[in-house]
Amino acid sequence: MPCAKIPFLALILLFGYPVGLAAQATRAIPGKPAQNKPVPTELITTPWILGAETADHWTGLLPTVNAPKPRARAYPGQHLTLAIGARGSDRDVLLKEGAYAFTVTFGGSATTFNGLHPSQIRGIKAEGADFAKYVMEQANVETKGLEDALSMVSLALFDLDWPVPAEARDGDAIIQGTVTTPGGKVTQLKAAHLEIWSSDRAVKEGAFRDQEEAGAWTMTYYQAPEPFRLLHALRLSKDDKSGPRPNVITFYVQVLKSSPLAAQDLMRRLSREDRVTRIYGLLLLSEAGYDLSSCLTTLPVEDHQAFQHVRTQAVSLPDPYDFSVNLDDPYQITTRMDMLWSIFLATGDQKPVRAIADTLAWREEGKAVLDLRRSGKKIEGITPGLLHGLAYGAGGWSLGSFVRNHGLVADFVEAWKRDPKTPAVIKEELGTLITNEAFKPK
Repeated sequence: MPCAKIPFLALILLFGYPVGLAAQATRAIPGKPAQNKPVPTELITTPWILGAETADHWTGLLPTVNAPKPRARAYPGQHLTLAIGARGSDRDVLLKEGAYAFTVTFGGSATTFNGLHPSQIRGIKAEGADFAKYVMEQANVETKGLEDALSMVSLALFDLDWPVPAEARDGDAIIQGTVTTPGGKVTQLKAAHLEIWSSDRAVKEGAFRDQEEAGAWTMTYYQAPEPFRLLHALRLSKDDKSGPRPNVITFYVQVLKSSPLAAQDLMRRLSREDRVTRIYGLLLLSEAGYDLSSCLTTLPVEDHQAFQHVRTQAVSLPDPYDFSVNLDDPYQITTRMDMLWSIFLATGDQKPVRAIADTLAWREEGKAVLDLRRSGKKIEGITPGLLHGLAYGAGGWSLGSFVRNHGLVADFVEAWKRDPKTPAVIKEELGTLITNEAFKPK
């Protein structure tokens, strides 16, 4: 029997994986049809509000991706993308051929966009689809065409040229829309609501309970950016006994770079903060490239002196993309990997993740380190090969962790595995992220 004809659920059970995991791989297929019964092609009339950055996140990916996280809240200066879904065998055609109109109402004014067409259409993977596909690949089962079988919904993206006003007050933005099919049928979409927080509300109500909550915020930041809450993170960070770490500083700097409005707001508020927070904030703003002249005029003279002294004494952030070996600092490469992950978490950008994936080219050095670990022998000396081997293991371990917990990283990896420009050794290693012994913690 050809492998492609065996249901993927049966394959997972055949290979001995727990029923719970198999159920996870199939339970969330939206609109899953009954046996041999096709799903009618139809629009899903509830829109999703996404950040405009979603379109950038999907650049260069395969036609089928993991679902993005809908936005429930937005802040001044942020742009939006609207997503409309459809199910059924001809869903992409239905989404592509419609003419769309949307109206955004906020603060007593309305902005209408007529005659819109999707900027892109993507199939959305069922929950657990990446794992199911990985299991089949490890068993050398043909997976060609599996993406279509594991996706029953598509999303069409619409770039709305509507930013949240810079001086927005707290309120509720309402997005209403219609779809007109080529035959002239008009479908009214359900209204989508988005809570708008002003900078004042973010400062008043956006505090974190503790470092743990702030840490969780950073791990999903790119999915729902909240730059005006950065001040609360700085207040907590100043009490961190380990001191500012390069990856933490990198994250904060990327957040400030991504939102000039939040950076300007931070400058206006620093004068009301304690001195440590003021100096820390100034250093981050300086690292992000902002002109601090107007901010410094609001601060005591001694702050100017302290800031200049600390900035002079502080070591500049290294280039996170520079993976050169430093025998005097065995942790240099892994420190820069942490910085690259911070860039991804702040922006959702593919470039830093690809830089980490490129360390998998050091496979031979990685195998040597694994053999050394298995032997139980002590390391006799630090060499470039040893550091490359350790970087290979750290890169594979962190990629595997992010693939399991971040659908976007899983989508990156799948695209690189299909990209003819990806070196063969990296493709092969990307296919072993979950099972490779070298990528498991000691």
